[in-house]
Amino acid sequence: MDLSPKSYGRTVADAVPPAPLQQHTPTASPPSPPCAVTDLLDEPQDWTWEQLRDYVVRAAVDRHGPQPADPIKTASIFKSFHDRWGRQAGPIARFAFEAQDGYWRSAPVTPNRFCRASDEYFAKPIAERLVSAP
Repeated sequence: MDLSPKSYGRTVADAVPPAPLQQHTPTASPPSPPCAVTDLLDEPQDWTWEQLRDYVVRAAVDRHGPQPADPIKTASIFKSFHDRWGRQAGPIARFAFEAQDGYWRSAPVTPNRFCRASDEYFAKPIAERLVSAP
């Protein structure tokens, strides 16, 4: 039995060159928005959109770890949410993080939950619970 390279259909000259090594360069994630504690100064129903943002971002980081975020998009989300829900905005956020431990319907609560598209299955049911609560 011939065990030379020719017996397998290849010669030393026919050998496949090794693939070049690929270097992985880590990419930096965008900075997350500020995590101030201004929300501690007022009751949740009196929060400004900035206090709402600060609370949600800090609570999300505490429960789910740091996440990349676009500060402009985050500001837009919370300005809009605050405009839509008014004095209910802060209590909705507090309920999501304190009563539900940062999860709503088995998914983590992140700033994106506060987008208009999530109102029907996130903010509206929570607001209804808060209104009907004793």
